[in-house]
Amino acid sequence: MRDRQAEADANAPPHPIMPGERIVALDVFRGFAMFGVLIAYAAWSLGTSPEETWGPLDKALGEAIGFAVDGKFYTILAMLFGLGFCLQLSQARQARDDAIELYLRRLIVLASFGLVHSLLLRDGDILLPYALTGLFLVPFHRASDRVVLVTAFLVLLVPIAARFLWQASGWPLPERPGDVEGEIAKNVAWVRYWYATAIFNWPQNLTLFLFGLYAGRHNLVARLSNRSRAALAVFLAGIAASILFYWVRATLVAHAPENPSVLQSGAFSLLLTFHAWCLAAAYLAGLLLLLRKWPGSRALQALGAVGRMALTNYLMQAALIVPLCLAFGWFDTWTPSRSLLLAVSLFVLVQVPFSLFWLHHFDFGPAEWLWRVLTYSGKIPIRRQLAVPL
Repeated sequence: MRDRQAEADANAPPHPIMPGERIVALDVFRGFAMFGVLIAYAAWSLGTSPEETWGPLDKALGEAIGFAVDGKFYTILAMLFGLGFCLQLSQARQARDDAIELYLRRLIVLASFGLVHSLLLRDGDILLPYALTGLFLVPFHRASDRVVLVTAFLVLLVPIAARFLWQASGWPLPERPGDVEGEIAKNVAWVRYWYATAIFNWPQNLTLFLFGLYAGRHNLVARLSNRSRAALAVFLAGIAASILFYWVRATLVAHAPENPSVLQSGAFSLLLTFHAWCLAAAYLAGLLLLLRKWPGSRALQALGAVGRMALTNYLMQAALIVPLCLAFGWFDTWTPSRSLLLAVSLFVLVQVPFSLFWLHHFDFGPAEWLWRVLTYSGKIPIRRQLAVPL
């Protein structure tokens, strides 16, 4: 009987992940990442006031946000993207072709969300780059672990090689957009810039996707969550290594006037990448330790709720902030303290309560539900049959 059930599950067509099938730790990771993405958006995407006008608190917060936020939550989300690809394939082990077809349809819908989001709401977006880079994951779904890991590290070198060849060709590098009249025109200019410089930024997406694919294959999240000592070792080692990489980079920057060519080297550019990876790993290990010690805590449940609605909450951030900035003329006036206050207020007072309330009544966030409907081309119930306690 058990063999028949296993065979039926293996041959079942791919289907949307339902609430009872979700992995709690992954939702907590996504919720935590959404908070970090919101801080980064408020700190850098809305336009900052001149640094010479910052007081001591803003200067300290600027350094702290640069150390603790820049690149870390992007790393977490990209790895979860690759891990999600692995989970989607595992839904139908005997129907990989169907799973791949649905994965490609998911990417098309995600790209559509990203294009609208980038043109209307912000000067920068991760959805469209993720969707387009995600196409390159498909050839690796049957690749060996060795091929996956070797390719991941080789791809990391692509931006370095591309920059060297571009400069050697004598072609001028694209310039960052200057002052552009109108928000939509400004967003269009930034979208063009990100596409023109995609070779310098997007390959790292694929590296992190492949790491996530490897982690999913070997069930690393579950294995680490069951080993407190290993998780603590990753947490401590990640913090120590991130500090080391950050200190080395800061030292090189401080001595740049003496040797400016160092800042143009490939090794220098990788220091910030490795710093971000190490601190992101520490964050994830720390969350696993908290989940093991306080699995039912309200804070972790709140993060999990935000994570279950990660796409909705990501789109909501700009949908709420941009109109406020337009209405009150807040663009290009932000300091680190104001940005942090905005991010914490929006997350704690709006996104967390909204996510908990919505999931009390519905199985999916509104954007997640629409994503599923467009992907599976069918009617998918969204309302919960039985409400759960808040």
